[in-house]
Amino acid sequence: MDEQFDFKKKYRNILLILMTGGILVSLAVILISKPGASRIWANVLLNNQYFIGLSLGAAFFLAVHRVAQSGWHTLLQRLPDAMTTFLPVAFILMLLIYFGIHNLYSWTDKNLSDKVIEGKRAWLNIPFFFARLVFYFAGWIILTRMIRKNSNTLMTSSDLKYHNRKILFSGLFLVFYGITVSASSWDWIMSLDAHWYSTLFGWYVLIGMFVTSLAFITLLIWLLKRLGYLKYIRPDHIHDMAILIFAFSIFWTYQWFAQYELIWYGHLPEETSYYITRLHHFKIIFFINLGINFSVPFFGLITINSKRQIGWVAIIAAIVLMGHWIDYWLMIMPATAGDKAGIGVLEVCMTLFYASLFIFIVLRSLSTGPLVIKNDPYIEESLNYES
Repeated sequence: MDEQFDFKKKYRNILLILMTGGILVSLAVILISKPGASRIWANVLLNNQYFIGLSLGAAFFLAVHRVAQSGWHTLLQRLPDAMTTFLPVAFILMLLIYFGIHNLYSWTDKNLSDKVIEGKRAWLNIPFFFARLVFYFAGWIILTRMIRKNSNTLMTSSDLKYHNRKILFSGLFLVFYGITVSASSWDWIMSLDAHWYSTLFGWYVLIGMFVTSLAFITLLIWLLKRLGYLKYIRPDHIHDMAILIFAFSIFWTYQWFAQYELIWYGHLPEETSYYITRLHHFKIIFFINLGINFSVPFFGLITINSKRQIGWVAIIAAIVLMGHWIDYWLMIMPATAGDKAGIGVLEVCMTLFYASLFIFIVLRSLSTGPLVIKNDPYIEESLNYES
């Protein structure tokens, strides 16, 4: 129960090499092929959104279980805890958007004569945009840090007040996150198509974040078990992670269909423009997105036995992670890069840089303490859990 992840030098070096290679190749592609400023900054925004989503989805996973006083996840809670440590880095990376904001958001053009955008100026203006960004991140970072702080204290103390504080901060996080995840999705993604709006969009983004975080947690479990850690994680825990991926992939599909069906049925020009662009110019990717994010987890995890095999669940989780990257691509790229949008070397290498950085931060965090919070009051329940 006192096992601690050893973030060996060779692991660090591999990730640093991948980071360096990813950013150098990305710069080379930018200098040689000149893909255009809009596509470059769209890649930055896409990866910021994707990896912020992994961190926030992990925090949501923790907070929901704490408030519900669930015990089965206790043995693996250090994994999503570590994922939330990326948020301060994500804040810095999101601030970089300032230098490319005019290449991303049409509403930043003060000379643009557009009655719809003029009517949204009270919300869509650069100073308020960044003030909200700072507010979102301040709340996310502070609340997740307080949850982690009380978890870490339970490593050495069995005082229940630290557990109760975790529940308090988890409840506060859920309220704050429920509001800000919608508002941030309006700011950072929906305002790329400044005329378009959807009342379901915030929920759609939230569920996508949660599914990707579940998939990444599952891959972390698989990796650590391959390295000889987490021997106490049973097939029952894997089964419940697989159930969550299965269930919320279906819920994501429901959100996708509900948004599409209502816009199709309403047939309002300011709503249908979003889907017309993506269906007419990016039809293959449009249907690949739906196929991967629904069909793969649905048919791959529909049987009981498939949910209990960590190797198989890890394969499905990896595909789901790729699928939701495509989902973010569809939300962002058509609106920003337009005809220049694509999935090429630039997209692959920039994502490689972000992924390596994210994994480096998560593994470094895991190495700072035991992999199990041994004084958590639900530890025995999790050790003896049967699903």
